Amino acid sequence: MNMNQPTRTVPVREPEDLASRIERVLVAGDLKELTPEQRTRYYRTLCDTLGLNWLAKPFEYIVLNGKLQLYATRNATDQLRFVHTISVSIVDRKLHDGLLIVHAKARMPSGREDEDLGVVPIGNAQGEAKSNLIMKCVTKAKRRVTLSICGLSFIDETEVDSIPAAKPAAAVTAELEKAIEAYQ
Repeated sequence: MNMNQPTRTVPVREPEDLASRIERVLVAGDLKELTPEQRTRYYRTLCDTLGLNWLAKPFEYIVLNGKLQLYATRNATDQLRFVHTISVSIVDRKLHDGLLIVHAKARMPSGREDEDLGVVPIGNAQGEAKSNLIMKCVTKAKRRVTLSICGLSFIDETEVDSIPAAKPAAAVTAELEKAIEAYQ
């Protein structure tokens, strides 16, 4: 090393704190920025905020448009209806151009109401296949209106299989399952 030349210091990058990572998650909507421990903390905090039992796995991970996101499972919407005393009724069902359309209405004890639709292609399905599609459409409408009346814009699990670019994030879900086991 030549003592006559000025030394250059290379800035040492400090590890990012949780707050800056969470900020990026909230702004970009991408949970892959978090470590497994931070994702677990985020997941639990979200569940606690919504009054959901996180041990029942109300959310699962999905990679959508290159972003790691959460989607609501049946456990999420069932728990939300229970916690917030939400009643759901089917307003209408109709078949149009091979699509079954179910119109659902949700009501909270405060009188607040919301409505949403579930739409499923029925095509030429018959018998058991048709009955399963009908039930799927009713379920989809009920879950969508539940998330909507709660002010949540999560994708519901009945929609995941209809998104071509969506991939379940099994590795991240496995991390959460390990965290649940460690908690018990």
